[in-house]
Amino acid sequence: MGEPDLRAALEELASLLRSVGADPWAEWASRSADHVAAGGDPTAIRRAFGGMGSLNDLVIHPINGHRVASSQVAEANERLSLLRQRIFAAATRAE
Repeated sequence: MGEPDLRAALEELASLLRSVGADPWAEWASRSADHVAAGGDPTAIRRAFGGMGSLNDLVIHPINGHRVASSQVAEANERLSLLRQRIFAAATRAE
C-alpha cells in the first residue's frame, strides 16, 4: 500500500467513524489523511495505535454512545479492524 492508499484508508476510516459518531477519532483520521496528502511523515500515524485510549481500544457499540444498530455492531467493528490493520501496515512500511 502506497501513500495514496494510506490516505484513502484514513479517509475511509474517518467516514466510518463519523457515521457512528466517534467524532474525535474521525477528526484524527481526517487530519492524518491531510497530513499524508501534504507529504507529511506517515510513520507518525503509528503513535495513535499504542497506549491506553489508543485507536486499538476503540469498539463501535451503542453502549459507547455510537450510532449503530445492534445488528450492525459486528460488521462495523470488522470494518474498523481491517482499516486499522491496513493503516498500521502502510505507516510501518513507510519507515
